[in-house]
Amino acid sequence: MNIMRKNTFVLSAILIVAGIFPALSQERYRQFTADLNISFTNREIKKLENAAVLLEEADALLNRANLSYSELSELEIKERMSVRYEDVLKMLFNVSGTYKEALGEAYSVFRSRSDDFWKKMDKANHRAAGMDKARYYENVSGKNMNRSLIRHAQVLESDRYEYSLKILEDAVKLGRLAVRDASRTVQICTDYPVEYNYGWEDDKTLEEIIALMRDPNINEPPEDIFATVKQDHAVDSSWLKEIIFKVQIAAHTEPLSEEYLTKLYNGGMRIDLIYEENWYKYSIGRYRSYDEAEATRRECNVSKAFVIAYQEGKKIGTQEAIDIYEKKLGLKN
Repeated sequence: MNIMRKNTFVLSAILIVAGIFPALSQERYRQFTADLNISFTNREIKKLENAAVLLEEADALLNRANLSYSELSELEIKERMSVRYEDVLKMLFNVSGTYKEALGEAYSVFRSRSDDFWKKMDKANHRAAGMDKARYYENVSGKNMNRSLIRHAQVLESDRYEYSLKILEDAVKLGRLAVRDASRTVQICTDYPVEYNYGWEDDKTLEEIIALMRDPNINEPPEDIFATVKQDHAVDSSWLKEIIFKVQIAAHTEPLSEEYLTKLYNGGMRIDLIYEENWYKYSIGRYRSYDEAEATRRECNVSKAFVIAYQEGKKIGTQEAIDIYEKKLGLKN
C-alpha cells in the first residue's frame, strides 16, 4: 500500500478518535443533547434522530470510499483518469452530501429554537438584557455553519481524493462545532433570565465574550496569518512555515476605499491587505491547497481575481507552490 493510501486510513482513524465521526448510541439523538438540560418535542427528537442516522450512514459510506480508494493502483491514483478513480471520488462526494444534510438538520432544530426566543423578546419589546453569551454562541455557530457549507462545496471542486478528504474533515468539524454552539445558545435562552455556570468544554466567560465583542479581530482563528494593516505597515508573517494559497481580488499603488472593495467583492469573506513592493494587494482566503483557492476564485465573482501563493511570508510562483505541496504529500518525486 503506498504512502498516500496509508495516510488516508490514518486520517480516518484520527477523525473517529477525535470524535469528528463518533460512534452513535442507541438513542442516537442524545449525541446532540448530552450537555443540555432541555425538553424536546417529538418532532424535534425525530429530526435529531434522523440527523444521527444520516451521520451513521455517512460513516459507513466513508469507510466504503476509503476501502475502494485503497484498492486503486498507484498509476490510477497518480493519473486520476480511470473510471474506477472517478467512481471513488464520486463516492466521497456522496459522503460529503450526507454529512452536510445530517449536520444541517441538527443545526436547524437548535437554530429554530433560538430564533423563536428572540422573536418572543422582540414581540414583548424586551431587549433580553444580559444575553451576551447567547448572542456570542449564536453568532459563532452561524459563522461556523457557513464555513462548513463552503468547505462542502469545495469538496466537489477537487479532482484529487486526498484533497477532498482533507477538506471534508474540516467541513464536518466546523459543522459539529456549529451544532454544538447552536445548542448552547438554546440552553442559555431556555434558562433566561437565570444564567448558570454550565461547565462546558471550551466555554467562554462573560468577561472573555465582552472582550471578543469589543475587538472583532480576536475572533480570527489562530491559523490566520494575514491581517488588514495600516497603510505604513507591511504584514509580518515570518512565523508562517507552510505554503499558503490565497485569491487576490485587487491591487493598487494607493489604498482602496472600503466602499470600493464592498462593490468589488461582497461574498462575506474577510479581505486581507498585504502591502508589498509599494503595492496594496487585497486578497481573500487562506488555503493549504491550490484546489481550495481555485474553487474560491471561481465562486467569488471577481472577474480579474487569481490565485497567489506564499511561503514563510514571501510570495512565490503558484506552480512552484503546487510542486512543493505535492512533493510534500508524496505525489511527486
